[in-house]
Amino acid sequence: MAEVIYQTRKKLYPRFGFALPVNQIVYVRDDLPKCVTQFVIDHEIYHLTDNASGWAWREIKANMHSALRHPIGFMVCVQMSLVPYRLRYYLQRITGRAQ
Repeated sequence: MAEVIYQTRKKLYPRFGFALPVNQIVYVRDDLPKCVTQFVIDHEIYHLTDNASGWAWREIKANMHSALRHPIGFMVCVQMSLVPYRLRYYLQRITGRAQ
């Protein structure tokens, strides 16, 4: 069973969450709306067992899996992601410059 650890926005910025498959740990921001938190937890737990190659394909799969289970959380998460700092983060991920 995965361990879910809540972190502050400052510690996870610009992410909403992330997964450490080796340790079976999921980190999630503690300031997200409940519906988004549920979506993000499900999304990150999916990453713990996904062995697909390629960042984009892993994200598509995790988003689809979790959106079907938490559609409202997914829609709110998308809306929350349409802000400059998140869009910059996505661009950095796509270009390989994200930390």
